[in-house]
Amino acid sequence: MSSKPHEIFVNEEDRWDWDKYIQRWNKSELGDADRRRTNDSLRYLRSTLGNGYLRRADRERNPMLFWYFTNWSDGARLSMIRFAEALRALEGSIGYKAILKRVRRPKNLEELLEGRSVVEVAYRFFRAGFSIEEFEPRVSVLDHHGVDGPKKPDIKIVDRETGEEIIVEVSRMNSSDHQNLIDRTYEVIWHVLVHEGMHSDPEALKNILSPRYILPYARIHRGIEEDELKDIVEQLRALVAQVRASGKFDQLIIPGTIEVGIASYDDHDRAVEWATSRGIREHDLVEGPNLLTDEIGRAKGKLRDKLKQLPDDRPGIVVLTPSIENVILFVSDFVQLAAALEEVAGEHPKLQRVVMFHTFDDGKDESWSVNVGPHTFTRLVRSDGAAERSLTVRNQACKHPMATDTLKKLDAAFATG
Repeated sequence: MSSKPHEIFVNEEDRWDWDKYIQRWNKSELGDADRRRTNDSLRYLRSTLGNGYLRRADRERNPMLFWYFTNWSDGARLSMIRFAEALRALEGSIGYKAILKRVRRPKNLEELLEGRSVVEVAYRFFRAGFSIEEFEPRVSVLDHHGVDGPKKPDIKIVDRETGEEIIVEVSRMNSSDHQNLIDRTYEVIWHVLVHEGMHSDPEALKNILSPRYILPYARIHRGIEEDELKDIVEQLRALVAQVRASGKFDQLIIPGTIEVGIASYDDHDRAVEWATSRGIREHDLVEGPNLLTDEIGRAKGKLRDKLKQLPDDRPGIVVLTPSIENVILFVSDFVQLAAALEEVAGEHPKLQRVVMFHTFDDGKDESWSVNVGPHTFTRLVRSDGAAERSLTVRNQACKHPMATDTLKKLDAAFATG
């Protein structure tokens, strides 16, 4: 049987046709049970999101169209099923329609991503043994003047066995302006030195089977604003031209900003020696600055802000979900990150725990867990094949005692896929 999507999706309008997606998986090599589960999920999403959803998502460049539908990987199919099963599990909860609206007809991309995060977190607690009593419950929270004010955190959950109630606030952590500046700086420097200077070297193009090229190395110390970056790009292009013409090693050093060394065609050892003397690894042609301090400080600030949504009379949980572009769980020392979040948590006895998790794909299939005092850092492979890193920081100063079974369920929510 054919599993080639191009034989089913012939024109643009085919991407808006739910039946085409069902047809695509019917003609795949899935087993009967997987095919039924896939088609049931597609039909459920059609009834829930609406028959015109696919066309609207395509017009609005909604990334869910690719995440769950036009991406033909098995991982995308399993993620689509997970999303459908999450909505099905949550649809009876009070306030569900408001959350569904965020993903069905979002005002903008940020609202879509926030809604999707709330759905994912609620589904985790549901699978762990909690009922999702209400989305956006109305609670009363004391402000810094001691005055009661209304708040609407994201979720109220209740342990189905013990009846214990917990308020959950979910918040996405976007990449910071600082991270965006660093990313932009790195991309420009890499393009000038590696793409233009090395890979597109005229000498390399003369004989692609045995290319000759200059060899650059660079260490970037900080993010560089656009006007300054343009000036540095001009200097780098002049440096590249100088090395090509002279056949000799040369460098550009701007203290506190950037260091660049470039070797000519037949003197690559000189560039490697220059890089090694600075602790730059041989295969890291361009090395970017450290993001650690800035991101941990932002995480502490985000936690303090979201604690304002939690009432004092019940235990609360804050779940932080970094965006795809936010690399805090990859560049941070998780011991240092846990200590920073623990410091903030200890100031707020109403907080039971804070959880940070980031979902990604890296092709690896191992899961593991490391305890750091009372806290846990986990790498988990979910049922849909996606990988996830999570950090659970348990607040030892929490004033709300909880049943052991309830605590185990809270742990399980972010320890099982």
